[in-house]
Amino acid sequence: MKKFNVNGFMIAVSFFLTSFFVVVFVNQLIVNRQNNRNYDMFNGPASLKMRITCAEPFLLTPQNYGNDFVIYNILSESNIDYDSPWVRVVYGKGDFPTPKMLTGSFFTEEQLLSAEPLCVVGSRVSENSTEKSGNDEYFTYEGVSYRVIGHMGIGAASDLDVIVMLNWGGYFAEKEMCSGLYLIDSDNASARESAYAKVKEAAESAEGVTFLPLAYKTTIRSFDAYSKAFYPIAIIILVLSIVVLGIFYIRDNAYQIAVKKLIGVSMPMLYFEVILKFVKFALFGLGAALISMVLLQFNNTYSTSEIGYFTAITPQTVIFAVIASVLLAVILSLPPIVSVYRLDTSEQIK
Repeated sequence: MKKFNVNGFMIAVSFFLTSFFVVVFVNQLIVNRQNNRNYDMFNGPASLKMRITCAEPFLLTPQNYGNDFVIYNILSESNIDYDSPWVRVVYGKGDFPTPKMLTGSFFTEEQLLSAEPLCVVGSRVSENSTEKSGNDEYFTYEGVSYRVIGHMGIGAASDLDVIVMLNWGGYFAEKEMCSGLYLIDSDNASARESAYAKVKEAAESAEGVTFLPLAYKTTIRSFDAYSKAFYPIAIIILVLSIVVLGIFYIRDNAYQIAVKKLIGVSMPMLYFEVILKFVKFALFGLGAALISMVLLQFNNTYSTSEIGYFTAITPQTVIFAVIASVLLAVILSLPPIVSVYRLDTSEQIK
């Protein structure tokens, strides 16, 4: 009986570790796709990406490049660093996609072209990197103070909460060149491709301007090569450990299985009993993982780290994690029960 409890406890621990990994490194990709569209650098393969390099004066005039699209000039990319948020210059025409807003509003087309420096900031940027002056809030970039007209994000963990968007007219008001990385997005594929083609044509027809198309690859939220290799390997090891522990757990109960076979309990019924036990282990592990993440958020070092910041518990997190844990429990409970059920019943009873 003691050995039985130990194996069950170890299975629950393995499910706990697996659930923790699933929530931390998979959930954020789902949240980004649902709420953030292509406003971050890690998700959004529908965006068209390019780099423009200017040796001579050249400014884009995207208002002439079609309708229903938005173009981003990526000014800064950093890890989760509240003193240096991700900054984009943005222009949109028509019914262009806008981010999820918490307060205020996104730019109108007039505001995007206005020479007045305006910005929309993520909720965490507002908490850490803006200044108040009277009733107004300002974000300073390259010595220019941009007045905040809205706050975007989901109020928790998302790339959108650490991004600043500057209006096109306010940023380029006194500039002569537009070198940098650009994204073009639209809800309408033809509008997106048309705007991209017109930007490309304008750049390639100008003197001293180089246009470079870039591939857009979706990646796991992990920057260094070691982490990218480590996390998938860790998941594989954890899943294999559950399989091995499950086999031992079932074999420890081979006698009970044999007796049930003798009294006529069907294999589907045995499957169901074992699956319920594995689901219980999985949900115990998931509950422990979610509680651990909530407690870790009270640690400032963890909560402001790249990993900790992106593990806020949301309804989507819980729903996804429950589904993933139950499916994993159902799948992993089948091999051990099949292996034991096929053994000779008399030998199991002996």
